[in-house]
Amino acid sequence: MSMDGKTLEQIRETLLERRKRIDRLAERAAEEPDTTINPPPAEIIDIAQGLEQGDRDAKLHEQGRQELLAVERALSKMSTGHFGICEDCGEEIPARRLSVLPQARLCANCQAFEEKRNFRRMTAAR
Repeated sequence: MSMDGKTLEQIRETLLERRKRIDRLAERAAEEPDTTINPPPAEIIDIAQGLEQGDRDAKLHEQGRQELLAVERALSKMSTGHFGICEDCGEEIPARRLSVLPQARLCANCQAFEEKRNFRRMTAAR
């Protein structure tokens, strides 16, 4: 069962909106001064809190970068006609899944398998 044009266009618009949101967040983050490199004179606790905030900001930046890459990948797949196809099994990803997670690369079954495999790797590395 192939996705209809209206559903595909709605998903495309969702992806474009996500890309705009990520770009706006990145612009705001770039405008904020970085006080973690040369913090103003302060108490040790203030410096520690500033470093923690810097770490959180770095993690958020990386998450935003990863989401932007996923959105760009999905938009590229739309333009080449490969959107909505599971990268592992080659089956069509249901429109309901893509409506919720438009940058999905895998069908729900393959995603569950991937998450189990990653969990096993993480626990084995400990």
